[in-house]
Amino acid sequence: MSPHPDPRSAVPGPAAGPLADDALAEEIELYADVVVAASESDGPLAESDLDRVLGVDDASGGAAPAPRRGLGVGDGAPTA
Repeated sequence: MSPHPDPRSAVPGPAAGPLADDALAEEIELYADVVVAASESDGPLAESDLDRVLGVDDASGGAAPAPRRGLGVGDGAPTA
């Protein structure tokens, strides 16, 4: 009689294809941009700075610059 394998020791195989979640990837990039901006700031981020980093409209109705993509640590300015 052969022993039954322990199901807890089974390792799942690789996924059938690449895992992609574009919405999650975008949220992670935005979060990283906020963390970088906060780490480069001497104090709490002003609401206008946070809006700029996130690329949201400013209070005057004009569109803020698009948020940078990638971490570009050290430059502090968004890139288009």
